[in-house]
Amino acid sequence: MTDRFEDLVKAFEELREKDVLEIVRGMVDSGVPATDILVKGLIPGLDRVGQKFEKMEYFIMDLLFAADIMNESMKILSPLLEREGAEEAKVKGKLVIGTVKGDLHDIGKNIFITLMKAAGFKVVDLGVDVPEEKFVETVKRERPDIVGMSALLSVTAPYFKVVVDALKEAGLRDKVFVMIGGPPLVTAEEVGADVYCDDAWKGRMIAEEYIQKKG
Repeated sequence: MTDRFEDLVKAFEELREKDVLEIVRGMVDSGVPATDILVKGLIPGLDRVGQKFEKMEYFIMDLLFAADIMNESMKILSPLLEREGAEEAKVKGKLVIGTVKGDLHDIGKNIFITLMKAAGFKVVDLGVDVPEEKFVETVKRERPDIVGMSALLSVTAPYFKVVVDALKEAGLRDKVFVMIGGPPLVTAEEVGADVYCDDAWKGRMIAEEYIQKKG
């Protein structure tokens, strides 16, 4: 079985979607726990893709394709994970995320969401064109550890500060770690966020480090 996990990791690393899905289905049919398939196969494979991305051996389209492979794999595993009770057991933290008002771009956000789910985070995706009231309302209801905001356009990036100011006014800013992402249009300091991430992989690493420090 060890060889089968290695095959899965390798197939994922090489972005062979057909092989990944075939191996996942075969493991499921053989009675391998979905948790093991996720933890011992898919996540290590995704990690290797991220390592290649960091080394510039892979590029953003490769990372996007890896996100698609993970999504297709999770369609197979999600019902089994729920049955095993694994989803709650493996939750590291909670993320509320959205693309800010006036911006409809979501590729980077969706890649980050996939990586965060794979890392064991519960994610509440607000979608695109999200106003500050919706961020505040959702943070009040969900009590997340992290709030993520994305923007691609120079005209919408300043809206990060609108959301942060709204969180402050609601008394919520100090209760969450605020991450912003997209092209380097503004700095975290300018808008009152905790950190700016220039790619989804780095964002995942920063989020995990934050949760570890938070304990």
